Amino acid sequence: MPSLAHKTERVLSLLRELPPAKVNEVIDFAEYLAAKTIRTKSCKQRTLELPLYHMGAVDQKAFERSSLYGERLDTVLT
Repeated sequence: MPSLAHKTERVLSLLRELPPAKVNEVIDFAEYLAAKTIRTKSCKQRTLELPLYHMGAVDQKAFERSSLYGERLDTVLT
């Protein structure tokens, strides 16, 4: 694998061959990557606290038609 010095020389030689407008695009992209890396690191360090109420036991009749709709279903269908 090429060392950092070899990669740097390769990038510099490519930049020397590009027209100025393309060099500006490369600079913009490099700044974007640097900002993205900073945001990614800060997001990974943050911890989330999730509520645990969803892990409780669910009543067996919780999803039955009568418990979900009750009397409303009877009045709509009749």
